[in-house]
Amino acid sequence: MLKFNGVADRAARFLQKEQLSDPVLWAKFVDVFRTQPDAVNQGWRGEYWGKMMRAASLVYGYTRDPELYAILSDSVRDMMTVAENDGRVSTYPREAEFDSWDIWCRKYVMLAGEYFMEVCEDEQLKTDLLRFICGCADYIIAHIGADKKKITSASRSWFGINSSSVLEPIVRLYKLTGEKRYLDFAAYIVDEGGASNVNIFERAFENKLFPYQYGVSKAYELTSCFEGLLEYALVTNNERWLTAVMNYGSAILDSEISVIGSCGITHELFDHTRTRQTVRQDDVMQETCVTVTWMNFCSRLLKLTGDSRYADAMEKAFYNAYLGAINFGHKECIRLKAPIEKKEIVPTYLAFDSYSPLIPGTRGMKVGGYQILPDKSYYGCCACIGSAGVGIFLKNAVTLDKDGIVINFFESGSAKLNFRGTDVEISMETAYPADGHVKLHVKTAAPTAFTLKVRNPGWSDLPNGYSIYNKTWCDDTLEIDLSMPIRLHYPEHWEEDLVYTDTFVDADGNLNAAPKTVFHRPEEDNYVAVTRGPLTLAADSRTGKPAGSVFSVPNTAVPGVNEITDGVPCMVRMEFTAPDGERFSLVDYASAGLDWETEIAAWLPTK
Repeated sequence: MLKFNGVADRAARFLQKEQLSDPVLWAKFVDVFRTQPDAVNQGWRGEYWGKMMRAASLVYGYTRDPELYAILSDSVRDMMTVAENDGRVSTYPREAEFDSWDIWCRKYVMLAGEYFMEVCEDEQLKTDLLRFICGCADYIIAHIGADKKKITSASRSWFGINSSSVLEPIVRLYKLTGEKRYLDFAAYIVDEGGASNVNIFERAFENKLFPYQYGVSKAYELTSCFEGLLEYALVTNNERWLTAVMNYGSAILDSEISVIGSCGITHELFDHTRTRQTVRQDDVMQETCVTVTWMNFCSRLLKLTGDSRYADAMEKAFYNAYLGAINFGHKECIRLKAPIEKKEIVPTYLAFDSYSPLIPGTRGMKVGGYQILPDKSYYGCCACIGSAGVGIFLKNAVTLDKDGIVINFFESGSAKLNFRGTDVEISMETAYPADGHVKLHVKTAAPTAFTLKVRNPGWSDLPNGYSIYNKTWCDDTLEIDLSMPIRLHYPEHWEEDLVYTDTFVDADGNLNAAPKTVFHRPEEDNYVAVTRGPLTLAADSRTGKPAGSVFSVPNTAVPGVNEITDGVPCMVRMEFTAPDGERFSLVDYASAGLDWETEIAAWLPTK
C-alpha cells in the first residue's frame, strides 16, 4: 500500500476528482459505441473510454478510493451492454468496420478491461468482463488474419501500426485464458511486421537505424506496437523479439528524448528530437500521449532489465513534460474559440494540455486527438490517456524484486510492502524534487534480512544505477543527500538529416509518411537549457523577463521564493545574476505558463 503526500500524490488526487470521478463523462464515452459515429470522419472517439479506463484503473490502484471504484465498476458494466450478439464492439457500423481507427479503438476497450480486472474486487464482474473481452477479440480474429483482411490493411493511417498495436491486449488475453487461438493471432500480427511498408520489429532487431528512420514515424502508435511485442516475447520466451524491444528502448533514449523528457518536435512524430529541440516549427510539439506512452514503456523495460536509465527517463518525463501538461487551472484551448462560435460546440474542460513548447511559446495551443461528441462537447486523446502517467509513476515508486525492496522515485510519504511474509514499511521524508535531501526510515514487523536498492539519479554525481544496502533490517534510518547544482545544456550541432515527417493522403485515402531532408540553421545553436536536479528550469514571462528575450545564464543561482509571481506557486524558483549584472529568475518547467497565456521557454535564446 502506498500513501504519499508529495507532488505525485497531489496530481493523482486532482485528476481523480476533476476527471475520473465524473459519471456523465464515462457515460458519454460509452454512448459512442451505441451511436457509432466514427465512420463519418474516420474518427477515434472509440478510444476515449478505453484510454481513460486504463488510466483510472492505474490511479485507483494507488488511491483505493471507494467512490472512484464504484464509478469505474458502473462504467465497465455499462460498456459490456454495448456488445452485439456476436461479440462485436465498435464505434464504426458494420458496413464501414475494420477501417481507419476501428481496431485501434477496439484495442483500447480490451486493454482497459484487462487493466480493470487487475483491481476488480468482484469475482462475478471479473468473469463477465473476461467473457466480454473474449467476445471482442474473437470477432476481430474471425475477420482479420492470414486468409482474411490483413491487419496492416485495416487502417488508412500510418501504414497500419495503429491496428497492429492490438497485439498487446491479445497477448494479455492469452495469459488470462490460456486459449491457443489468441497466441496464434498474436504470432500472425508479429509475422506481418507491424506496418504495411516495413517490418518494424525486424528493424529494431537489426538495430542499424533509429526509430525515426524506420519509415513510419508516429511515435505513440509505434511504441504501442513494441509494448505488444514485449508481451509476446515474454510469453513465448523469444530472445530475438526481446532483443528487438530492448534495442528499440535504447534507441529512443539515444535519439529522441528532449530536455523535458518527451519525444517529437514535429507534433507527434519521431524526428531525431535530441538534436532538433530548437528547430522552430509552425505547429505544436511534445505530445502528452507520447510522454505517457514512453513512461509506460520505460516502466516495463525497468521491470525487465533493472536498468536505472529507464527510471531516470520516467522521472524526467514526469516532473517536466507530464506535470506541466496537467490543466490545474481549468483553462480552455485558445484555438477552439473560433470553432465554438461557428459550430456552437459546448465549451469543455480537459484535464490535460496536449502539447508542450520547448522554445518560446505558450501552452494550450491545440487539442490533440480532437473529436466532437454527439452532445456537441468535445474531447481529445491526450486528455484521456493523461491520468495513466501519474498512475504509472506511483506504481513504480517503491517496488519489490527477488532480493528485497527497490526505491526508484522519491516521494514524501510511506510504502507498506510484504517481503517473504514479513511486513515492511518504508517512510520517506523529503521535499524532492525541489530539494535533494531524502530521509528513509525502514521498519519491519520482525528483524529481516533483505536488499534495499536506492536509485542514484542519472543527473547526480553518484555512479549510475542503484546504491545497494544488504543487512538485517528492523528499525533503521538512512539519509541521502543529492546535490542539485545548476547545469547548462547546449544544442547538439548537426548539418543534415532525413526524417519521415512529410505526410500526404494517397488516392485510396491512406495517410502516408514521406521522407524529408532537413538542414541545420545557425540560429538553432543560439539557445541554452538549464537544469537543476531532475527539474528543467524555464523562463516564464511573468517573472519580469520575457521568455523570448536574450539570456546570458551563469551556472550558479540562489533559491528564491516559491512563487512565479505573487500568488502563483511553483516547485522551484532560482534567481540568477548575469555577467552584465542583470538579475532574472527561472522556475521549474512544470509550473511555467499554466495560465495558458504566458510565453515560456525551456530552451532560452542566447546571443
